[in-house]
Amino acid sequence: MPEGRNPDPDAFRAYAAELQPEAAAYGLTLESEPVTDDDHWDAKLKLLIEHPVPLVSMTFGIPRPAEIAALQEAGSRVLISVTTPGEAQAARDAGADGLAVQGSRAGGHSAAHDPFRTPRPKETDELVREVLDAVDLPVIGAGGVDGPEAVLRILEAGAEAVAVGTLLLRTDEAGTSAAHRAALADPRREETVLTRAFTGRPARALRNGFIDRHQDSAPTAYPALHHLTKPLRAAAGQAGDSERLHLWAGTGYRQAPEGPVARVIDGLAAGASAGQDWSVRRFSRSRRSAR
Repeated sequence: MPEGRNPDPDAFRAYAAELQPEAAAYGLTLESEPVTDDDHWDAKLKLLIEHPVPLVSMTFGIPRPAEIAALQEAGSRVLISVTTPGEAQAARDAGADGLAVQGSRAGGHSAAHDPFRTPRPKETDELVREVLDAVDLPVIGAGGVDGPEAVLRILEAGAEAVAVGTLLLRTDEAGTSAAHRAALADPRREETVLTRAFTGRPARALRNGFIDRHQDSAPTAYPALHHLTKPLRAAAGQAGDSERLHLWAGTGYRQAPEGPVARVIDGLAAGASAGQDWSVRRFSRSRRSAR
């Protein structure tokens, strides 16, 4: 979902000036004026209505009810990412068919609808229970999935399915850069942090030099900061410079294995099935009512 916010121009220019020495290391000059866009929202919506798919998922906010209804009329179910019971209620009221409930240990961008809010620590299974107390919609649990035990906890909390992200970053099929892969396996990387330094929106990444240098001064300004730092991050990735790269990762990054994706998924399913029948919990066959 597009943010639809214009950043404070003075704060943006100050941050761009602060980052210029980082960019100069690669011969780059950063833009001093903010660039914002809606990520081609209308075109994407039109495409999905004309060529419907079974499931459309949204993050960073809630579409207008009429837009959700149009997708549903075209034959799609609409899934909204949420991080609080309040967001879940708002998604329900807008007409969502289901929810992706994201705990605070998830890697990459937080799905918080308000980018000025930094998510408080909350285990995914605990959040799933709180959301299901607030709304009667099927949910997928996400965040902090570092093994079968985490999958089982989330399913036992009432989720219909579990989404996995960080655990797949080092698999054969992942498009993760070489520098990112190496950082995930580097024993010197000791923690993940929530930061706005790269994109102007809270996102969890492996702590590195860029975060340490700019964490405290980064304004809340997505997608303007995303566009500002994009060429710098691209250059850092090409150079294998993990100290200036956005190393998105959830807290379970230590458990991310190499090898095929199927092996990881099969391992999670086999481990969780010791506690319940994995095959009967499917979003598309929810026992909960869906719109």
